[in-house]
Amino acid sequence: MPDADILMRILESDFRAGDAASLNAFMVTLSPADERLVSSWLLQRMPPNAGAMVEEWWLGIRQAVLRRQLSVATNQIKLSELSTGDIINLQKQILDLQEQLHELSQPAGAADN
Repeated sequence: MPDADILMRILESDFRAGDAASLNAFMVTLSPADERLVSSWLLQRMPPNAGAMVEEWWLGIRQAVLRRQLSVATNQIKLSELSTGDIINLQKQILDLQEQLHELSQPAGAADN
């Protein structure tokens, strides 16, 4: 996916789609090519069911990022030269990532029941 890098940067930033100041602050961090790409996305006409599509897309991207981070942490914990503190920190990170993935996999509104 050629635009995966910019999607990762969006996810890792404090960018909030409805906040103009947040958008401007994010846009100035981009290269001219990436800025044009994001601008073109923002200018595209949204289909009628865009809200649900974007939400599903965003959820899928977040799950992919969390799975990748979980994989990295799981592989790191297998290294023999880690200190006890490093292992404890990685165990906490793995549990946190697993919890976040579990929360994302719940149907909307399930946590309220």
